[in-house]
Amino acid sequence: MQQLRVYGAMLRASILSRLQYRADFLMGIFGVFVLNGATLGTTWVLLQRFENLNGWTFWEIVFLYNLWLLGHSFRSIFFRQISLLDDYIVQGTFDGFLTRPASPLVQFLGREVHYLGVGDLLLSSSMLTLAYQKLGLHWSWSMFGWFALIVPASTAVEVSIVLILSTIAFKTARSQAIVNAATQFSFNLVQQYPLDMFGRSVRAIVTFILPFAFMNYYPSLLLLGKWDKVNHPALAYASPLVAVILCGLAYFAWRWGLRQYQSTGS
Repeated sequence: MQQLRVYGAMLRASILSRLQYRADFLMGIFGVFVLNGATLGTTWVLLQRFENLNGWTFWEIVFLYNLWLLGHSFRSIFFRQISLLDDYIVQGTFDGFLTRPASPLVQFLGREVHYLGVGDLLLSSSMLTLAYQKLGLHWSWSMFGWFALIVPASTAVEVSIVLILSTIAFKTARSQAIVNAATQFSFNLVQQYPLDMFGRSVRAIVTFILPFAFMNYYPSLLLLGKWDKVNHPALAYASPLVAVILCGLAYFAWRWGLRQYQSTGS
């Protein structure tokens, strides 16, 4: 409970700090809208020629992409600094977390709030609502409850994967290259297009090695009722369990990293 209070206090301080630069805040959100709009525009142009991508219509792909973007938005707002762990280590900033009585992990996670993720949150929420209407979906209350569970699970999957990869910096002092490679691989393939378009090797990677597919693809099969795409029905329900497992692995990776850590002295 004490650690939660520390985390909440740090978040509040970070939010108040960010709100001092409101023009930057608004321009950043506008930029996010433009970037994601361009991504969806590319998909729209592609589907004007082919009508569907392996049986996925435009609005189904909009749903797929924005389900990922919604989970990603919370990571962007509250946990973006995880991918910058090596900067904290190289610059010596991380040492400050070790000299205070609070958990270093809690201090690190609560250090920053990144406003650009607010644009992702607003856009993804709007586009998911529009896609729901365009697709004529009629979910039961239990399905809405499942959707509400999938969103934090999606965030936890991405945060955990990034944290696991970032802890390499405790040993090597650098990790951004591998983190960026993993997230770009995910973004360029899994998040923009249906996974069933790709070969078995790609599907295996994003299911078992870098399980980004549990952020949006497998949950979408259930939420959109695309059971013809489901080879293993359990995968459509597995995102919350995968999130819990990854959180546990991320915690152990962090503990391992702290044991490896040596101050840069800078």
